[in-house]
Amino acid sequence: MSTRSDEQHETNAPQREGGGSAKRKRSRPWGLLALAFALGLLMWSCIPKGYLISSSVDELSTGDAVIALRIGHAESVSGLEAPIHDSWVVLLDAQGNLEGALRRDDSVDRLAWLDSGISYGSREQEYLTTEDGTRVVDRDHSRIAEYGRYLLPDGRIVVVSSWSDKGLLIDTIEPDGSMTTVETEGTRGDMGQCGGRIVSIVDTKQLPRAKASEAFEAYAAQSGGDGDQPEVLSVVVQLTDLDGGTPQILGVAPENNVLGSGQKMFACEGDVITVPGIQVADPDSTKRAKVSEPEGTLVLQRWDLSTGQRTVIPVLDEQGNPIELGRDPNIDRYVGIQVGREYRFISADGHAFAVDLDSGQGRHLFSYREPGNYPPVLFQVTKTGVYALDDDLQGRRVNLIYLPWDGGERRKVLTTTKLEGYIKTWSPLSGHVRKIESFTLRPGWDGGA
Repeated sequence: MSTRSDEQHETNAPQREGGGSAKRKRSRPWGLLALAFALGLLMWSCIPKGYLISSSVDELSTGDAVIALRIGHAESVSGLEAPIHDSWVVLLDAQGNLEGALRRDDSVDRLAWLDSGISYGSREQEYLTTEDGTRVVDRDHSRIAEYGRYLLPDGRIVVVSSWSDKGLLIDTIEPDGSMTTVETEGTRGDMGQCGGRIVSIVDTKQLPRAKASEAFEAYAAQSGGDGDQPEVLSVVVQLTDLDGGTPQILGVAPENNVLGSGQKMFACEGDVITVPGIQVADPDSTKRAKVSEPEGTLVLQRWDLSTGQRTVIPVLDEQGNPIELGRDPNIDRYVGIQVGREYRFISADGHAFAVDLDSGQGRHLFSYREPGNYPPVLFQVTKTGVYALDDDLQGRRVNLIYLPWDGGERRKVLTTTKLEGYIKTWSPLSGHVRKIESFTLRPGWDGGA
């Protein structure tokens, strides 16, 4: 069609002085666009079959894999196409070779490699991938986003998700695959595991009226009714083993200007949980700022769940000075682990700290920064150090790097380019770039670190 149209323009040109020429000039941009479109189709048709390999659910097993990744939410580079919302679960062996990949049409949430296998879920289903294959359990309730995934001592898996802007879904998955789901209201906050319990720290403004009244009654009994009643209370509630969807109140204390940091884990010993937080100097300004950017000092909130009481412990460095926090460094969305009497953790921005749980003495261990690195680096912690997963956008190379807590030499554990087809896919005229949004390592594998 375009060839015949060009021939017609040439035939008429002598009869239309200037007019045909002007028409040819106006048509050139459209001709270039058609050429670009044709080239895009050619590029698309030249992509090898099987560029993206997908296993069936029954075929996906752990095999020799040592690392599992979730890749999803592709965005159009050019902005001409709508984002891609499907997800991939990809398994790699110790050399970075592909062990298997599973494509899901809806978004898959975070991965957790437990003793029983790789546990993960989507809006409508729950999965467990083992050496024998992948088990799928359908949900009775659709969910929006996942907040935490925990393994209880008795082998049950607890998944905490949101179901609306009002509350949480608590899924309890039994070892045989059966699942029960309970809805709660107003219990969203910092959370973590302590033994067989999953608890969350909220305030009475978030709780339903009846539960808030129960919290104030508990505080009055705890304080003996002396003094003025606080307007707002901080409350620790239990999210597991719920009775009719009603969380049990484990602790109450007057609200203070200590902010949590969006974490989903903390230190636990017996009935005592210890939670790093930020003692904010100017609470009013913090309310107007982003949660990830408050300015203040590092403290520990210690809750004794047997008595329901809280203690706030300032964290001081080796010179006796408060550890200042802000945009840099910060403890936002940290992941942590207890090592002896220390709690060691690293923020989502790569700032690592260690705090003695008895004395409150703290250390800023290191900061891991890769200039211009996007997407952000992902972290997983062990008792000896931190594993950092980063994506080299220039070379489409994914690196797994080991960072010792003690500041020793950083070592590259694994490098692979085998994920390029999953991270970056092309369509005519515009590219889609996917992000690695979660990763987990096989328990006991250290990559020689």
